[in-house]
Amino acid sequence: MDIGLLKVFQAAAEEGSISKAAQRLNYVQSNVTARIQQLEQELKTPLFYRHSRGITLTSAGQTLMEYTLKIINLLEEAAQAVLDSPVPKGSITVGSDTTAAVRLPAILSAYRGCYPDVEVQLQIGRNNDLIDAVLQYTVNGAFVDGPVEHPEIVQELVIHEKLGLIIPDTIDYQGLQSVHDKTLLILNAECIYRTRLEAWLGNEGCRLGKVMEFGTMEGLLGCVKAGIGYAVLPVSYFNRMNVTEGIRCYPFPERYAEVPTVFIRRRDLYMTSAFREFIEELKMRLPEAVCGADIPAENPAEP
Repeated sequence: MDIGLLKVFQAAAEEGSISKAAQRLNYVQSNVTARIQQLEQELKTPLFYRHSRGITLTSAGQTLMEYTLKIINLLEEAAQAVLDSPVPKGSITVGSDTTAAVRLPAILSAYRGCYPDVEVQLQIGRNNDLIDAVLQYTVNGAFVDGPVEHPEIVQELVIHEKLGLIIPDTIDYQGLQSVHDKTLLILNAECIYRTRLEAWLGNEGCRLGKVMEFGTMEGLLGCVKAGIGYAVLPVSYFNRMNVTEGIRCYPFPERYAEVPTVFIRRRDLYMTSAFREFIEELKMRLPEAVCGADIPAENPAEP
């Protein structure tokens, strides 16, 4: 099976369009169509459904896509292995949710000071998107909410965070009843912070009010200070902000407070010297982290 055909197949699958794949590869459209047809004839099965909106993978196409990603990544790893040297160089890409990103500037600065020939790229995203990025080999590793249960993923580090309610001074906080009908301001409406809050609210006979989602931490915190609503964030993040006016932090009860942040990578990822040293830097700069620990899945709503 020709690797060139697989790269055309990958582009078409990711773009969902023959014309967009042609633009991406700088090919004429008929060339892309011919190569996909050649691959389908070789495998004796259709790989795409054709429809008015473009193309969609068949079940056979989805299977081939999984192997295509592994094959292309393996070729890239082979090149990296040949070019890799004991002295870190090249580039690595690290993913992080917005909350975990507060830890990274000092780590990245120290790492770049030790290894100036390594280019470190940071990709900020949502939890599920970052996990997909790790699985698709588009980032070397990522900080996400844990635990992550996937056979292809390794959890390198685990940081046990404690959650707190971030309350504006305009709310006279007298316990959970003070916020049960207020607006929750959050970065990701499906994140584990909301899940823990809802478990606490439910067991106290309270309910979650409106939810307002934000794209940036700065916008979220600005609206908390303005009294638009309240937020749920790790206590350590709040402490690092060193805020003295406008908002306060009230820790969750122990039963609901702890959430793990994990640094993950693919199990089969080729570990370049640059990425190995980055992980060592994380271990040194995050003394509270546990290396390679298993995280039990818990339901805090259960007694």
